[in-house]
Amino acid sequence: MANNRGKQFENVVKEAFEKVPNTSVVRLHDQTTGYIGSSNHCDFIIYHRPNELHIECKSVHGNTFPFSNITDTQYNGLLEKSKIEGVIAGVIVWWVDNDRTLYLPIQVIHRMKKVGLKSVRYDCLDDFNGHTDIVNIEGKKKRVFFEYDMEKFLKEVMK
Repeated sequence: MANNRGKQFENVVKEAFEKVPNTSVVRLHDQTTGYIGSSNHCDFIIYHRPNELHIECKSVHGNTFPFSNITDTQYNGLLEKSKIEGVIAGVIVWWVDNDRTLYLPIQVIHRMKKVGLKSVRYDCLDDFNGHTDIVNIEGKKKRVFFEYDMEKFLKEVMK
């Protein structure tokens, strides 16, 4: 199987989290067995005291991230995990064409879906500023991918 852009993005995110001191990163391998019920709710489980994070990574071309890109298993699993005290759950989305990476908490996606939204734009941070916990993930652009500052991200998402 080819190592596509999405898988490469997941590796970049994993390596960025692994650079943060005192952080445990567990990569949940994608299920390719085809067995019913054999799927994961996220790509990573990360522990950084005092929180556990369940993170799904997505990359998208264009200006919008359709919520249909999140499987039912991912959506429901992340939503359930987010209800546990000390657990942070959400999706890191990289808008390839716009050079923007945001963290969308699953609870925010849930609220957006409840009011009828089917997608979110790359500039949603500006539209929803002050009303959500959406976090801009800063990084230094290399050729294609970014070198993300996940230590800064963790401080922001865990406050």
